[in-house]
Amino acid sequence: MKTICSVIDVGTNSILLLIAEKADNSWKVLHRDAQTSSLGKGMKDGFLTKEGIALAQEIIENYITISKSYHAEKIIITGTSASREAKNISQLSNWLSDKYNLKYHILSEEQEIYYIYLANKHEFNEHENLIIFDIGGGSTEFVIVKNGDLDFSISLKMGVRRLNNFFDNDEEKYAFCQNILAQSEIIKHAQTSFECVGVGGTVTNLIAVKNGLKEWISEKVHKQVLTLDDVLHFKDLWKKLSYEKIEKLIPFDPHRSDVLLSGTILLESIFSYLGIDKIFVSDFGLQFGILQDIEKFN
Repeated sequence: MKTICSVIDVGTNSILLLIAEKADNSWKVLHRDAQTSSLGKGMKDGFLTKEGIALAQEIIENYITISKSYHAEKIIITGTSASREAKNISQLSNWLSDKYNLKYHILSEEQEIYYIYLANKHEFNEHENLIIFDIGGGSTEFVIVKNGDLDFSISLKMGVRRLNNFFDNDEEKYAFCQNILAQSEIIKHAQTSFECVGVGGTVTNLIAVKNGLKEWISEKVHKQVLTLDDVLHFKDLWKKLSYEKIEKLIPFDPHRSDVLLSGTILLESIFSYLGIDKIFVSDFGLQFGILQDIEKFN
């Protein structure tokens, strides 16, 4: 029996849509989309802006319409870092409940980490020891996998939108990330030998530009290799280009142009902290993990 489900992930910077069909205990992707909402932009005092909420509602409304056009039997809507921290998040959750009778599932840090792990554990199982990190708008999650099992995890309050909100200087952004990472003791929990997997819009956009994509082709992003030289090249490139020119390089996600430099600086700090020169890129975010655990969502 076939089942169609939709998962809408409301992040601090982007809102993602994944519609998939389950048949014979496996999922087939029917439709994906990503739009920048900048929900957490300007969230210095703990309150989402009216503009951020309005744009998020517009994107979610469109995604619900698309989900219904695919006859999705289940529409799951989740929120992460900004939703956990925002003092006025009820404006979004109440709107969803009142207008669509849908529950807004605000994931805890532990849940977010688990679904990132679940989404990727079988994608890179040729490597027994992994460090998986997901760079988001408000936070970055780290998962250490030893012999295929989740061994250690942590969510750090550093993300692309958070860096843009609080720092104007690139050196300050890098120093902030380095300080957060140094206090995390992630490396102490890692194996002597490990591979790294990067998740999130920063790493997927960099590899897409590296591969010259003008439209999103997951197969040309997922499991591709991004090197430290690539990261340093793009950091220098973003510094030289205007937002308008960056948008032309990422026609599939043009509204991300204002956070790409911050994301690349954050990524560089992770490379430095972990002492690595390459990562594998994953195009499978927490939505893919939620699909595997869909029965838990009502």
